Amino acid sequence: MKVIFEKHSLIEKLSPAMCAVSTKNTFTSIEGVLIETIDDKACRLSTYDMEKGVCATVESTVIEPGSNIINAHRFFQIVRMMPQDTITVEINEKLLATITSGKSSFSLHALNGRDFPTLPELSGINNFCLESGILKGLINKTSHSIAVQDMRPMLCGGYFEIDNDRITVVACDSYTLAKCEVISKINQSEENLSLSFIVPGKSLNELQKLLPDGEDVVSISLARKHIIFNIGEIIFFSRLIDSDYIDYKRIIPKDQPINVVISRNEMIEGLERAALVSEDKSAGSVRSYVKCSFEDNLLKLSSTSINGNVYDEISCEHSGGKIEIGFNCRYLLESLRAATTEKVRIKLISPLMSMTIEPENFDENDNFLYMVLPVKMKD
Repeated sequence: MKVIFEKHSLIEKLSPAMCAVSTKNTFTSIEGVLIETIDDKACRLSTYDMEKGVCATVESTVIEPGSNIINAHRFFQIVRMMPQDTITVEINEKLLATITSGKSSFSLHALNGRDFPTLPELSGINNFCLESGILKGLINKTSHSIAVQDMRPMLCGGYFEIDNDRITVVACDSYTLAKCEVISKINQSEENLSLSFIVPGKSLNELQKLLPDGEDVVSISLARKHIIFNIGEIIFFSRLIDSDYIDYKRIIPKDQPINVVISRNEMIEGLERAALVSEDKSAGSVRSYVKCSFEDNLLKLSSTSINGNVYDEISCEHSGGKIEIGFNCRYLLESLRAATTEKVRIKLISPLMSMTIEPENFDENDNFLYMVLPVKMKD
């Protein structure tokens, strides 16, 4: 195989593909990037770590067709350091890859393309389209509540519910819950579209980096075990979590009598100051909680650790009675940072029941709900 690439075009397509390169050192082939010639003017770059993958087409001049695997991290580092805009990749019959640009040259061992794991079928039965900015916003607002590790695999992913033009994304890690809902016109082949699926959190984190802001359209295909996202000239695909999601509607508190409207930024700043104490973890100590006292249109924040204490006051609109409740400061901060409105509405029932955070005023284009589980306070 012998192919000539333009450096900027190769980096543009190779960079997003790096997110699906395996780092577990299980098989040499999945640590590499598969380079396949399509015709005399293009190549396909593929990476696949057995959970998620990327395929990208890059313009090139194909002198000799072929299909080979090169170690992705080494190849990417070499390409970025090459001195000129033209890069030639040549792989001989002994599977020795020579990468040259100007007077610079590198040699690497390659593998035959047949050793690359079989990619899933990159097409699905259920197809729809969504604006890139909307999909990115849904992930941004919910990803902080996806569990990193849990005995229940469904909690390690984001749950998508699609009911015609209504898209709902839910995440729950047993301590917090995030729910975001938007109404957006979805291009679809059927009149009624009703789907639900769970995408692994690691895949959503990488997808978020690939999605551009704005109104670019992302084509989404749902297969039996995989989901495929067509983002311009890049195809990102991921396995799905094969499980039923928790009944999240049942665990969201209802009829919360204590109601607080507060500036989101002011509360974030107050919690960041409180975190200097509550998140301080010295030798032999554990993180402490932040106590939130709502009384007389004031939120009083306080926290105490072995190294000191903090106290702060923030103005708010409060109704429904006095309450003191404790939280893990980080969980509360992550939920508030994910919110997007200037003011938020906080609802509570008791010191032992979860707090919910919503927009001050309902807006179907910015409808979110966050739930944070309290901690039991010592005093």
